[in-house]
Amino acid sequence: MKRIPAGILLAMFFVAVPLACRVHAEESAEQLADEILGEQTGTQDESAEDLAKQQGDAIQPASDQDQSAENLARQNGVAIQAGKDPEQSAADLARHNGLSITPGRDAEESARKLAQQDGLQNKPKKVSDASQSVFTGGEGVDGSIYAVVAMPDGGVAIGGRFTMVNGLPRSNLARIAADGTLDPKFFAESSDGVNGAVYALAVDPNGNLLVGGYFTSAQGQSLQNFVRYMTDGRIDPAFNAGQSPNGPVYAIAVQSGGRIVIAGEFSQIGSVPRRNLARFNSDSTLDAPLTSGNAGSGSVRSLAALPNGAILAGGTFEIPGQTARNILSTGGK
Repeated sequence: MKRIPAGILLAMFFVAVPLACRVHAEESAEQLADEILGEQTGTQDESAEDLAKQQGDAIQPASDQDQSAENLARQNGVAIQAGKDPEQSAADLARHNGLSITPGRDAEESARKLAQQDGLQNKPKKVSDASQSVFTGGEGVDGSIYAVVAMPDGGVAIGGRFTMVNGLPRSNLARIAADGTLDPKFFAESSDGVNGAVYALAVDPNGNLLVGGYFTSAQGQSLQNFVRYMTDGRIDPAFNAGQSPNGPVYAIAVQSGGRIVIAGEFSQIGSVPRRNLARFNSDSTLDAPLTSGNAGSGSVRSLAALPNGAILAGGTFEIPGQTARNILSTGGK
């Protein structure tokens, strides 16, 4: 048998190995697409289309594979050119996502880890349908919710630091109807909310919404940290006029008779000294101090209105002349 020269064998090896790697990479990519999408599509074009939809990219089923790869790379912010070696392209995309994947590494394992890094295997399907429930079917809220309160009609109001609810703009305040859908009339414009965080919500005896937080504007008006929205969603212009707290409001409690207690981290209500606790009469005028001394130099974070008329306050503070820390009872009044 005639022996084949070693030089020819080496040449055949260097031609065959890259070809095998390329074929394996394409098969691994198809398997990854099937694994991520949870179905067998049958063709690479269909898998690429579904994977693109999963990542929010617009790639048509019949588009050129190189062009589709280039589009998907641009979606991920990686400069991968059409026709570039698949393994090198995968390595570039991996490095962009903070993974150490080098050409020649097992393509299937590397691709699986990259998918896990992006959360593709369990990524929820997003929708933007206002008719769906905020709690179950819709996108929900794109930020943090710090306060929730039940409304008299069975709906709820939410407050926090967010800009979208179920895909619709809302500025840190939103009202959800009794059926779980976003109320299209209450806070319908993003400017209807407040320009800062909402930390406290309460409802007064007339069904008006009391809002406390750390903001300087509400519904486009210069109002600070504590406001009242009437039942039609408009700001009450007569409430708390000129008597805003000079620091954030973290808690609100409504007593019998309609008196309103607020707590937070402030030193004045308007120009009147009040340390971290203040009470307003039912007509929104400022009441006398709740305690004979200051409510501490820290902050009051929570309130409860007790049946005997007392207010229980909790937070991080000390009361001068009192050994108990971080809790305060005003006594029945």
